[in-house]
Amino acid sequence: MKKTVLTTFSVVAIMAITMVSCGGASTPKASLKNSVDSVSYAYGVSMADQGLVQFLEQSGVLVNASNIEYEYQMKIAAADSTQKEALQKELAAKVDSVNKINAPKLNDFVKGMIEGMNQKEKSAYANGLSIGIQFSQQMLPQFNSMLFGTDSTKKVNNDQILAGLISVLKNQELAIAKVDANALIQSEVEKAQAAETARQEESAKAQYQNDIAAGDAFMAENAKKEGVVTLPSGLQYEIVRAGTGAVPTDTDRVKVHYHGTLIDGTVFDSSVDRGEPATFGVTQVIAGWTEALKLMPVGSKWRLYIPYNLAYGSADRGTIKPFSNLIFDVELLGIEK
Repeated sequence: MKKTVLTTFSVVAIMAITMVSCGGASTPKASLKNSVDSVSYAYGVSMADQGLVQFLEQSGVLVNASNIEYEYQMKIAAADSTQKEALQKELAAKVDSVNKINAPKLNDFVKGMIEGMNQKEKSAYANGLSIGIQFSQQMLPQFNSMLFGTDSTKKVNNDQILAGLISVLKNQELAIAKVDANALIQSEVEKAQAAETARQEESAKAQYQNDIAAGDAFMAENAKKEGVVTLPSGLQYEIVRAGTGAVPTDTDRVKVHYHGTLIDGTVFDSSVDRGEPATFGVTQVIAGWTEALKLMPVGSKWRLYIPYNLAYGSADRGTIKPFSNLIFDVELLGIEK
C-alpha cells in the first residue's frame, strides 16, 4: 500500500515541477491527442515511477517529497470530511515549497535530457560530458582516496589531469612519458598505502599498548631462561629435542606437528590435538615459523616464542588478538618431495 501511494504521488510531484516550474516553450506539456501520444506519456510516467525519481533524489537533483506525501495521505484517509480540505491544502503548500526548492536543478536536468533525446547521434560533446561526470563522481574520488586516504584536505589537480589527458589525445610531446606515468602512479599509490597502513598500525598500537607492554615484558623475561636462544629478529627458541636430518630451504614443503598457544596458555591451534600432522610450504607461514624452519634439522622439536611482528602483527584473528606474541611447540617430521 505504501509503495503505491509513494510512487503515484512522486510521479505527480515530478510531472508538476516539470510542467509548471520549468516554463518556456521548450518544456513539453501533456497533450494526449491520439494513442501514440498516450502510450508515449505513459512511458514517461513509467520511467519516472520505476527509478528515475529515486535516482534524482540520490543524485541531489530532487529533494524527497515522498515522505511528506505519504504522511498526509495517511492523515487524509483517517480524517473526517471537515479536516480533509485543510489537510489537502497543507499538503499542497508543502509540495509547492519542495517544488520551488527543486526547480533550479530540475530545470537544468530537463534541459540536458531534452538535448540528449533530440540528438540523432551521440556527439563528441555528449561523450565528453558523460566521461567528465564519470571522472567527477567515480574515478577522481577513488583516485583521491587511493592517494590521500581519508584526508579530505588533499585532492589531485584536475587541471593537470586534463593537461596530461589532452596531451595524449592531441599527440603532443609529453612532460611524463606513458610508461613513466604508469610507474609513477603505482609508486605513489604504494607509498600512500604503506603510509596508511603505518598510520592504522600506530593507531592500533595505542589501543593495545597494555597488551604490547605485557608481551614485551614476557619476551624480555623469557630471554633470560637457560636454553632459550634469541635471534637478531627477536625470534626466540629452545630445543626440546635435537634432530639430525636435513634442514629445509625456502622452496621445500615440510610435514610438522605443532601446538600453538598465547603467552597466557590459551590454545588457538593444534595439529597434535587434531591427531593429524600438517603439510605446507616453508614460506607459506608466518615469518617466525619460516625463520625457525630454515634452522631446524628434520627430527627436531623446538619451542618457538614469536614476537607479534613475526606473527600476525596488528591483524585480529579471533582468539589471536592484535599484537599477540605466540608460543609454538613445533616437531619437524620430514621434508616432502
